[in-house]
Amino acid sequence: MPRTPLTNVVDASKAGTTLAAGVAADVANGNSLVHDGRSMIVIATNAGVSTRTVTITPTATVDGLIPAARTVSLAASAVKVLGPYDLANYSSTLQISADHADVKFQVIRIPGF
Repeated sequence: MPRTPLTNVVDASKAGTTLAAGVAADVANGNSLVHDGRSMIVIATNAGVSTRTVTITPTATVDGLIPAARTVSLAASAVKVLGPYDLANYSSTLQISADHADVKFQVIRIPGF
């Protein structure tokens, strides 16, 4: 099945921005995010009591080889800001996944970049 798109994108603002509710990771299919390589950051929150892993998969090739995926460890109850991810390496559709639905994703777009 195709990856589940993350659509809970909010624009950052000098006046402040209320974050959209986190979306649980689609463990079976992974998630995706349309991005331009500069203006999107992802907030990953682990709501569980065990360490979880988030994986960001590059889609570009180097000499015909796909580089290794980037993994980020999230301790229990941890929150991490991820990105931005270079468009040349990750394409206009960022592929992101987590090993458990305890991980919730929120997305912030930074206008003007």
